[in-house]
Amino acid sequence: MGESFNLVKKPKKEDDVVEEEEDIEIEDDDPTSKHRKKDNGDARKRLFMVMGVMVVGVLLLLFILFLVSVFAGRNYSYDDVEEILKEAAISYFADYPESLPQNDGDVVEIDAVNLVYAGKMKDLSEYVKDEVACTGNVQVEKAGEEYLYTPFLYCGDTYYSVELFNKVLTDNPTVTAGDGIYTYNNNYVFRGENVNNYVQLDNSLWRIVKITPDGNVVLIHNSGLDYYQPWDNRYNEERLYESGINTYNVSRMKEYLEKIYTNPKEEDGEVIFSDKDKARIVSYTVCVGSRKPESESKNNTEECRQKVQEQKLGLLTLSDYLYASLDTSCKSASTKACMNYNYLSLDDEWWLVTPNADDTSTVYKVDRMGVVKADIASTYSKVRPVVYLNSHLMYASGKGTEEDPYKVK
Repeated sequence: MGESFNLVKKPKKEDDVVEEEEDIEIEDDDPTSKHRKKDNGDARKRLFMVMGVMVVGVLLLLFILFLVSVFAGRNYSYDDVEEILKEAAISYFADYPESLPQNDGDVVEIDAVNLVYAGKMKDLSEYVKDEVACTGNVQVEKAGEEYLYTPFLYCGDTYYSVELFNKVLTDNPTVTAGDGIYTYNNNYVFRGENVNNYVQLDNSLWRIVKITPDGNVVLIHNSGLDYYQPWDNRYNEERLYESGINTYNVSRMKEYLEKIYTNPKEEDGEVIFSDKDKARIVSYTVCVGSRKPESESKNNTEECRQKVQEQKLGLLTLSDYLYASLDTSCKSASTKACMNYNYLSLDDEWWLVTPNADDTSTVYKVDRMGVVKADIASTYSKVRPVVYLNSHLMYASGKGTEEDPYKVK
């Protein structure tokens, strides 16, 4: 009886086990599902938090940039403001080219008020400190094919734009003895051996010879160009060979200087002017009259009996070289003492523009010792161009020394 009882009950126990196991499996799945749902919810929360932080960070960065843009306008230097004036004027005249000056040397002016009205810049008060009141304008001068834009900024005693010639005269009060600036024939002329008259243009170093009555700054190239040149090498009937003819207006030297200015190529020697430099240079009259070696004139009266008009480059006259010397024994071209106390002396030979009146083939030059001599025009010597800087050029920096030369804007 017991055995048949066990046989009958055994399958039922297996069924019961299966059902119980199935129930257990169902009950085991529920916690797992809950965990997954919880994990998914936590992940979404973390994602939203990260996105929120990122959005807040971006908004904060934009706000900081906004504050910087608002307050940065209060940190412009005066040089920056002058540049803003200049760029605003360039933009204005790009829109109204018919308002530009039409003839070489002509000048037009536009003030900051009109540039603001035209939408080319903000009011000057936006660029300077609250307690500083400024006015400004820009002068535009036609200089050959270029236009010279000169900004002027006036901020009372705090700051005002200064022309180069005024800065030079302020740094070098006129003297009557020793090295420095002398007044002579209404010009301000540097004389002596140790004078702070260096000017750095974009591509080359120069020295100030004098300042004219209208504020043009007369410069001579500091060291001379790299390539030696003849003053002229044409056939001369008087000499019966190619000794050159000492008439500047038809000379090879005049042609060479014109080439240097209008079509500067490396193969011609060196490029001494940038486009900006060329806009800074004004045309002037070169005095090319001849004189005798014994003549004691130092005021260019003889040289200026003959002139070549509207030149961008020239050479130094004999008078200008002689007057730069402080040696009282320097009387004429035939005086060796003119080499003394003379900043224009150079450890090389270089041409002057002045012909010798005693013949048709010799021209004055300065030798390696600084002594003036008349030499055949076809010989080779260094070229030291002379240029006139526009009186409106503004001083940028420098003390006029060789280590810290004057620079212009």
